[in-house]
Amino acid sequence: MIEFTWDHLQLCSADAEVTAAWFARCLNAEVVRRPGRVDLRLGSINLFITQLTGAQATETPRAKRTQGIDHFGVTVDDLDAAFAHLKACDADIVEPIKPVRAGVRALFVKSPGDILIEVLERKPSEMTFT
Repeated sequence: MIEFTWDHLQLCSADAEVTAAWFARCLNAEVVRRPGRVDLRLGSINLFITQLTGAQATETPRAKRTQGIDHFGVTVDDLDAAFAHLKACDADIVEPIKPVRAGVRALFVKSPGDILIEVLERKPSEMTFT
C-alpha cells in the first residue's frame, strides 16, 4: 500500500509579507525566507504563501461557504489565553469561543489573505455512567 504523508498547505495572499507577519505575530509561526518567497512553519506544518500578483484583498462572509478548503485548525492547551492573545494582536475574530462538543471548544479567526483558522482546545470529557 502507498503511504501518503503531510508535506505542506499552500496559501494565497494579495500581500504575502503581511500574511506571514500576521501568522508570526498572532500564531507564533516561524517565518522561513527563501529566495523570492516567504513561507511559514506552524508546529509541524509547512505553510507556503503564494503572492498573488495584481490581486486585491477581498472579504468572504463567514456564512457564505464555498467548495474547496474552508479552513484549517490548530490546537492550544488554553483557549481563553489564546483568545486574549489574539485580541491583543488585533486579530479578526470571526467567531468567539463556543463549545463544539463535550471537551472541545473553538473560535475562528481570519488572517490577512482571507484565510480562516479554527483554534481548538481539546480536553478529555468526563464520562458519566447511569
